[in-house]
Amino acid sequence: MKKIFNITFAAVLLLFIINIVFSLSTITYLSPTYDEHIHLTAGYSYWNTKDYRLNAFDHPPLAEMWAAIPLIFMRPIFPINHPYWNEVWKYQYPFSDLFMYKNKTDPEKALNSGRRMILVFSLFLGLFIYFWSKELFGIKQAVLALFLWAFSSLFIAHGTLVTTDMALTLFYFTTMYFTWKWWKQIKPGKPTGLKPVIFLGISMGLLLASKYSAIVIFGVIGIIVLWLLWKGDIGAKEIVKQMIVVTFLILLILIVVYRFNSLKIYYFVGLKKVLSGVASGRSSFLLGKHSVTGWVYYFPIAFLLKTPLPFIILLIFAAFRKSSWTREKIIFLLWPALFYFALSCYSKVQIGHRHIMPIYPFLTVWVSGIYSEKYKKVIKLGIACLLIWYCAGTFRIHPWHLSYFNELIGSPANGYKYFTDSNVDWGQGLKQLGKYLKKEGVSGIYLCYFGVGDPHYYGIKYYPIGFSDNISYPNAKGHRDGDEINFDSMKKVIFAVSATNFQATYYYDKQIFSWLKEIPYEDILANSILIFRMDKHPAQYKKLKELVDNLKRPE
Repeated sequence: MKKIFNITFAAVLLLFIINIVFSLSTITYLSPTYDEHIHLTAGYSYWNTKDYRLNAFDHPPLAEMWAAIPLIFMRPIFPINHPYWNEVWKYQYPFSDLFMYKNKTDPEKALNSGRRMILVFSLFLGLFIYFWSKELFGIKQAVLALFLWAFSSLFIAHGTLVTTDMALTLFYFTTMYFTWKWWKQIKPGKPTGLKPVIFLGISMGLLLASKYSAIVIFGVIGIIVLWLLWKGDIGAKEIVKQMIVVTFLILLILIVVYRFNSLKIYYFVGLKKVLSGVASGRSSFLLGKHSVTGWVYYFPIAFLLKTPLPFIILLIFAAFRKSSWTREKIIFLLWPALFYFALSCYSKVQIGHRHIMPIYPFLTVWVSGIYSEKYKKVIKLGIACLLIWYCAGTFRIHPWHLSYFNELIGSPANGYKYFTDSNVDWGQGLKQLGKYLKKEGVSGIYLCYFGVGDPHYYGIKYYPIGFSDNISYPNAKGHRDGDEINFDSMKKVIFAVSATNFQATYYYDKQIFSWLKEIPYEDILANSILIFRMDKHPAQYKKLKELVDNLKRPE
């Protein structure tokens, strides 16, 4: 027994180490993704000023404040006297850019410290996946679940970014875990203990403080409570008493997170604003098509193409096992995943596979239950082969886990043909572009960048074309001005285009780069920045010059 315990402990420890190594390595390769600067700046502003105007109407502050804790000790200058601060809700991106790049603290050091804090959330997610699988199925199944978490490109990708997605995923999962723990100790006719109710209330409070979309939890748990009442497992009075405790703890957590500062204004107004935005829609790209209201099949296709095929095969295997369909597994594993997924399909904001990330921990635990010692050797061998395949996919994509796609599209480098934005290109490849240009000996380029990173920080001299960064406001002189470059004297004339811009996701003119699609790209960096050699294609180079003439340079 002791030997089994030691082997299990070693396996669990090894899997955590593997995930940490993958994650820390990934962090070093990434330039800033689109919203990271604003999240980190907002988090620090909450600690520094107790003023929640910066980004609080778009996101609750928990994840941002958590990520910004290292900055408290780095003590960067917070430009509270800058004119942007007076209207920071209007100039969020340029203000965040000033904070990150015009400061005494190195921007990459500051950002990476925040990313490591989000990694802690991911590690806790792995821990809860392990414990829930162990309690439901056993130790070997728990190790299998942890294995699937450790090598998941999805969890690695979003466990290394300063965003709110990993916090939402963690606390959505833990809230359902504690709901399950609460359900387990319900005995008809007997009062239930307060301990699981307290943990449930705390977890729900942290969930609601993580992201506004977390309100779906009320629908998920509400249906479960109605089911318990219908079955007669618990009385209405007992439910009311416990929900009062849960509600009190939720409000307490929110009040503490908002530091007793205008919870009513920031949380509820922000929630209303986000729900309004979800209803109105946003520009999106799928399979060569554009929409501002989305497609009901967007997330099913994203799931099919961005979920590892061995994981999908394991899901199919689990679906055909009778033991996978017990009432307990349906209610606490499949119901919260399917409910969240179904609501996402009807959302009009469809900009990333990350928006359905909260379903994956539940599916991971559910899949882990397939393992049995009673299997024949051939089935065990088949599962082992699937796990090796699963690992190979992670090694193949590293460190560009954000742009992971499975083998159905051939190569992750083809991802931009199917999706854009955070599925493929979120601005993460700018650092790689700087290395590429240095290696090629190119002193200046035409650049069409989607993201908030500063090209100059990575040694890139560029002429800006159609940047999508929310930074270059007309009165924001000094932001992304670019450089004066004599392209006529250069042997290599390079046009680097972010995949999101290449597909004109956020441009009014969806055909702006139709002429560029007539020629092959020279290279693709981080699966997200396409490199074109314009000197090899005179006709397209002429059209590029015409585009430059038609576009106004930032003033």
